[in-house]
Amino acid sequence: MKHKIALVSVLISMCHLAYAQANKDSLEQTLRANNIEGKIISNSDLGSGLSMVVIEIGTQHVPFLVTNDGKMMFQPDISLFQDKNTESHIQGFYKDLYEKEKAKINTKLKELFNDKNAQVFSFKAKKQSSKTIYIVSDPNCPYCQQEFANLSRRLEEANVKMLLVGFLGEDSMLKVANALKNKSGNQAKDIAMLSALYGAKVKGKAMDTKEAMALTQAVANVGVRSVPYIIE
Repeated sequence: MKHKIALVSVLISMCHLAYAQANKDSLEQTLRANNIEGKIISNSDLGSGLSMVVIEIGTQHVPFLVTNDGKMMFQPDISLFQDKNTESHIQGFYKDLYEKEKAKINTKLKELFNDKNAQVFSFKAKKQSSKTIYIVSDPNCPYCQQEFANLSRRLEEANVKMLLVGFLGEDSMLKVANALKNKSGNQAKDIAMLSALYGAKVKGKAMDTKEAMALTQAVANVGVRSVPYIIE
């Protein structure tokens, strides 16, 4: 008998990067073993031996939390329990795991901001502030573009430090390379330059992307898997 699963439409609210991934062949075997006909459309490593996988089933995109060996699949957004104590325990487990992993990433990322200071875009608050917001951003990510549009508002109350990455392909990498090459250290000039690069219809000019690729890999290595990634 085929297993019945609840399908939900998923709005992916961040742009994702896939480096390490769940084993595709094993994952497909798990789907077949449960009589689920679906196509793997994204597969992103979350760290700690887990991946977030989106399966296209019919006309819907269904998210699964998957062990990286591909042998176990869960739906983190759809969990139904008769025993509410069990439900509370599992939700608490996921929340605790998420907070611990995020804290580790945040610590490593702040260290990277210090190590890569020459490549960091630093913007001072409009009035003196001890608060600093750290942002990892891809110029081609629509949500990053929205976040960048809020930069002026951010600067009302805090300093902002930005690292640009090319998570979304060749054009993103070219834009990062362009940004690093044209970085002046002058706040007004750098904001104007980045505003142009963050335009949805703008293409990055052809140039050497080695520095941009190394920076992007360094950010991925600390555990950042999606953008915009923000530490407030």
